[in-house]
Amino acid sequence: MMDRTQTTNKSLVVRLGIAAASMFAFGFALVPLYDIFCDVTGIRTEIVATDAATISEQPELSRTIRLEMLANTNNGAPWEFQPLNDSVNVETGLLQNTEFVARNLSDTALTAIATPDIRPAEAGRYFRKVECFCFDEQDFAAGEERRLGVRFYVDPALPAHIDTITLSYTLFAKQTLASNQTTTQE
Repeated sequence: MMDRTQTTNKSLVVRLGIAAASMFAFGFALVPLYDIFCDVTGIRTEIVATDAATISEQPELSRTIRLEMLANTNNGAPWEFQPLNDSVNVETGLLQNTEFVARNLSDTALTAIATPDIRPAEAGRYFRKVECFCFDEQDFAAGEERRLGVRFYVDPALPAHIDTITLSYTLFAKQTLASNQTTTQE
C-alpha cells in the first residue's frame, strides 16, 4: 500500500512540475504572441518621427478632414492634461500644428512621458509627425503648466473613406530609480 501511495505522490509531483514549467514558458511567450496578434489585427500602429525635409507639401491635392484629439492620464497620475482644441479641421498635404496643455498638479518636479495612438489604425500610415512632445521626456517643475506642440503632416494619399482621424495621448509620470528605491526601503 505504501509503495502505491509513493508512486502516486511522485506522479503528482512530476505533473505539477511540468504544469509549473509550462506556465513559466507561456509567460515568456506572451510578449511575442501579443506583438504578432497586434500586427495581424492592426490594433497597434507604430508612430515614428518624419524629417520635415522629406515632406513636400501638396496643397493642390489637399482635402479637409477632421482631427479629433484626446488626452488621458494613467490612474492616479498627478497631471491635468487636455488638448487645446477637442477637434480641428485639417488639410491633407500641408504641414500643420496642434497643441495640448499639461500641468503638474504635484508639489514636486516630475518627468512626463507621453504615448501616442492614432485611430483608425489604417490612418497611421498617412499621419506623419515632424515634431512631437511624445518624442522626448518632458520635465515639469512643481505646479508648472505648459503647452505641448505637435507638428504633423497628413499624406493626401489618405484613403477617401477616412474623413476623421483621432489622435490620442496618454501622459505618465516617469518613475525614477531613486524614487523606487526610496519606496522599497520604507
